[in-house]
Amino acid sequence: MAGFLLRALCRCVPVVFLVWSACAAAAAEPVSVDGAWAHRSTRAHVVFVYLSISLAKDARDVLIGAASPIADKIDILDLMPRSKGRGESLEPVLALELDSHAPTVLQPGAAHLILRGVKQKLKTGDSFPVTLRFANAGSRDVVVKLLDLPPSSGMPAVPKGIKLD
Repeated sequence: MAGFLLRALCRCVPVVFLVWSACAAAAAEPVSVDGAWAHRSTRAHVVFVYLSISLAKDARDVLIGAASPIADKIDILDLMPRSKGRGESLEPVLALELDSHAPTVLQPGAAHLILRGVKQKLKTGDSFPVTLRFANAGSRDVVVKLLDLPPSSGMPAVPKGIKLD
């Protein structure tokens, strides 16, 4: 009987270890970022960045800033109500609350990042780094790819070829 229990225990330990490792890895990464892409503004030295931010289950966090070596400044823009109930407008905000129940998608016509004072000439297909700063999770480095898309209200939230894993 003892031999049977020992064999059963030996079979269970690797499975328990794998499950524990997966849980530990998920706990170590409370924030994940993917699908990062950008397009140029019609104004010189301005680039818009879009991406998706996911939180681990029941995690709470806030995007509090961003930086890139290619830009003087990065603002977080979000839709804010206009005075006298006249709709909404995109305005710079100090922080962006993230939803733990669904990915927070930064997309055209909604919350997104704007790089101001872009220091180098970017062409379609170029990639550049952006560091996102979170209140709880610290910093996350993201590689952003510049796509050739004209600004329009019909622009998709995520263009073809950009995967959100």
